[in-house]
Amino acid sequence: MSRGRVTISLLAACAVLCLYSRGGLSLLPTVLLPLAAHELSHVLALRAAGLRVTGLRLEPRGLCIRYAGDATAAGTVACALAGPLGGALYAMAASRSALPWLRDSAALSLLLTAFNLLPILPLDGGRVFSALCEIGMEEERADRLYRVLSRVLLALLLVGGVGFAAWKKATPPLAAAIWLLLAQNEEEGLAKNQEII
Repeated sequence: MSRGRVTISLLAACAVLCLYSRGGLSLLPTVLLPLAAHELSHVLALRAAGLRVTGLRLEPRGLCIRYAGDATAAGTVACALAGPLGGALYAMAASRSALPWLRDSAALSLLLTAFNLLPILPLDGGRVFSALCEIGMEEERADRLYRVLSRVLLALLLVGGVGFAAWKKATPPLAAAIWLLLAQNEEEGLAKNQEII
């Protein structure tokens, strides 16, 4: 489904419906508020860096914010870190609430913030790592380092997710590791594309 600059993939719409069916209306704000704080922080940082948001795509790997304009490496780092910073600030504010669902939302926001800082694309930590490598080393060497690091981290996340699922009978860590594995784009490497998740 597409409406102007906003696109929602069918699979992403199905994921939202699954979330709704698992927890009803009460679960939606618990999940959507931290995501909104994260993405709004990205948008504000992009605007502050002089970049123009050209579209939003809700897809299985997340909400992709497309932008136009050239960002410096420092601007890329600032825009990528803005999302986790917004999520952390939301978590601090929501954790002080007397409403249990808002405190749950704060915990989820903190968890998503930590996960998002992993140095693996398409996560924000991957964008930061990419920009820092661009500053400090030649592109081919940086790309090789990124690929090795991301494969090692993905393997550790998968093993940890399987272990946690077997030990605690909880699958969210394994699901997150599988999602991250499926979101990998071998052609992307450290290539600069004008989108942020």
